[in-house]
Amino acid sequence: MKYFIITGTSRGIGESIAEQLISPEHYLFCISRGKNTKLISKSMNIEYIEFDLNHIDQIDCVMDRIFNAIDLSKTEGVYLINNASMISPVAFINSTTATDITNNIHVNLIAPIILTSSFIKHTSNSSIEKRIVNISSASAKNLHPGMSLYSAAKAGLDVFSQCVGLEQNHFQAPVGIVSIWPGMIDTNLQEEARNRDKEAFPSAEIFGMVKNAGLLTSPEETAKQIIGFLFKKEFEHGAVVDIYDYSKLQ
Repeated sequence: MKYFIITGTSRGIGESIAEQLISPEHYLFCISRGKNTKLISKSMNIEYIEFDLNHIDQIDCVMDRIFNAIDLSKTEGVYLINNASMISPVAFINSTTATDITNNIHVNLIAPIILTSSFIKHTSNSSIEKRIVNISSASAKNLHPGMSLYSAAKAGLDVFSQCVGLEQNHFQAPVGIVSIWPGMIDTNLQEEARNRDKEAFPSAEIFGMVKNAGLLTSPEETAKQIIGFLFKKEFEHGAVVDIYDYSKLQ
């Protein structure tokens, strides 16, 4: 049995990743603020955990609960996919509140850091296949006014993944870790960006043009590529990977 811990499975990429991983040989722990009943109905091998990643002080308890249900001695592999993300607030930084800022950084950066730390602690004594995929964004490099928090958090996630990769090279049974840029996907995050007031978010027009030009890929296709990368024989441990750089997928 392979075990998967996936955050942000209520919709979008996370939902599609979970759907495509459903198999009699796979057991999924799905984490999001609200239950995805459609997803739950598709498999008996899903435990759904309703949890808001803003509650960062409780994340270790959630991971303890998950790993108490896994017998690593009888497991083929265990995988963490940090997918949950939020784009809000989409505004100039002087228009945001302390709560806006804290919520964004909690979900986009601090939560995946804590989840990664806990995952490594729980699996450190096991030699099974252990992999972490952090879903990042090209927004870490391609900057837009009004997205300073989202871009900063994703850039931080990329650097964190690279540093943890270096750390894991010191261990005999390292946890593989990568940060993935999934490209432009037709999700709620994209919709939120293009529907913002253009005075508050000047780049809203760009996001609308991308949608109208048909340049957005589907969550299903993106999930397929992410899963393909997750199971790659030559897993690019410690790398930041643009999923659409197809040379990396060969």
